[in-house]
Amino acid sequence: MAPEYVPGKCNIGARGRAIRLATGLGIIALFVALDVLALAPVSAASRLLLFVPFYVGLLAALEGTMSFCVLHATRGTYDLHEPTGTAFGSSGTKMDVGSDEWKKLDRRKARLMHLEAVLGALVLAGLLALA
Repeated sequence: MAPEYVPGKCNIGARGRAIRLATGLGIIALFVALDVLALAPVSAASRLLLFVPFYVGLLAALEGTMSFCVLHATRGTYDLHEPTGTAFGSSGTKMDVGSDEWKKLDRRKARLMHLEAVLGALVLAGLLALA
């Protein structure tokens, strides 16, 4: 089934989802491994700095699982057939969202995803700081 833009629900296609999910899970796994292997003797307070990479990783993983890119929502665009998963450069398949109401729905969804990523990152960093 061909992907379709749905305001506040779907603004990226299968390739974008796969790239974002793999990137997000990779970032989270890398920094959990770094914490377990290298930061064990470091103080718990300094381990809370892992919040930042966890936030980035969780946001990317959420984008992959929810078929929704917060950067596209911010820019008022969508790209269901993006050739790469990067936000940089130009894509010949990127389209502008046609309605202000649709842009508002997209921005609302993006804010919710940012909040979810922040809360998740706080939980992950907190658990590792307590471990």
